[in-house]
Amino acid sequence: MITGFHHLTAITKDAEKNKTFYSDTLGLRLVKQTVNQDNLTDPHLFYGDYKGTPGTILTFFELPRVGQRHEEDSYIHEVLLKIPQGSLPFWKKRLTAGAVRLIGNDEASCTFLDPDDMKISLVEVPGMIAPDQATRHSDVPAGYQIIGIQGIHYTVSDLEKTETFFRDVLGMLLTDHIAHPIPAPGEESRLIQSTSLKPSRLGRGAIDHIAYSVHGRKDLYQILEKAKENNITVEKIIDRGYFQSLYLREPSGLRIEIATDQPGFTLDEPLEKLGETFALPDFLEPKRKTIESTILTRKK
Repeated sequence: MITGFHHLTAITKDAEKNKTFYSDTLGLRLVKQTVNQDNLTDPHLFYGDYKGTPGTILTFFELPRVGQRHEEDSYIHEVLLKIPQGSLPFWKKRLTAGAVRLIGNDEASCTFLDPDDMKISLVEVPGMIAPDQATRHSDVPAGYQIIGIQGIHYTVSDLEKTETFFRDVLGMLLTDHIAHPIPAPGEESRLIQSTSLKPSRLGRGAIDHIAYSVHGRKDLYQILEKAKENNITVEKIIDRGYFQSLYLREPSGLRIEIATDQPGFTLDEPLEKLGETFALPDFLEPKRKTIESTILTRKK
């Protein structure tokens, strides 16, 4: 069963600007510096709460030569992040002071662009981050810190078939074109019908895929079987070290990942040291020298 969001993965043109924005401005913890396991020349950065809890994770592939994205027929185009009730004035002031580009500003939310023009909205919800999950490097007080992912907006070429995918394969509830995980009804995947016939193209600031969380491998294989029964394209099922993953293509062509909660980011670094070194899961350690050399050379 899908329990909620796990992470999103997007594309950045500049890792250093990305780190400054997500770690310093937004106050998220850099919980893992590693490599894109599907392309061992590309750095992969993970941000989240102090523990790197599924549902708080934003990840980025660094692609310095990437071009502009084109959002037309099917694409993922906005992430909503949960903040505590009453913290919106703090965030509006902080973002404005940091010269962040605000593109929407009302009593209920604040919408802005990150350094790669990815669209983000902060939305107030009841509650706040747990004390043991609050980041400790940041000057953002724990009572104002980002709690996690609240919603994702999809524009799709075939709304009906995509809704069927979310309902019959992922087991979510559908209400007014919004898919909700049964255990986390407040988390929303909003589905919007595209009005364009032109193909979309990934680029700077584009969201490559969304990952939803399951407890373990058994759940992963149950969704795999449902995908096969519904003739959904299965890209692969793979052990990423930090979690096991199933990659699917929903009917409009967007990549959806299903990821397990465990073992998590302390697999190769202790909790208090997360994100401080260039980390690799055990199966990539034999390639460390080559990977580090390639990434270092590319940065010069």
